[in-house]
Amino acid sequence: MTSNSPTAIRDLTAQEAVALTLLRDGYTQRTIYTRTGVTGEDLFPLAAVHGITAPHGTADGARCHEAADEEPCADCDTALVHADARARARQRRTLTPEARARLLRSRRPTARQ
Repeated sequence: MTSNSPTAIRDLTAQEAVALTLLRDGYTQRTIYTRTGVTGEDLFPLAAVHGITAPHGTADGARCHEAADEEPCADCDTALVHADARARARQRRTLTPEARARLLRSRRPTARQ
């Protein structure tokens, strides 16, 4: 790894150290970003390099597995699937009725001739 790489072992800033501690203590990535300004793009690779993991059975735990380039455990995988389903449901609720109708029409199979 190069020294410019975000995942290279280097001295942590105060915000990054606090972010890793909060991750280990079970705070969500959104809360960690609000409190420290450290994004998920930086947080999870840093956690992997420094051997910090979020609690198992959480979506952030699954993201820690992914950043460490390992298969998520069953509990973390389930939590990530649930989080993705919630995100898709939120997205569906934000579609206007017209956009939803267009999307459904585009997915409808055509009649066979």
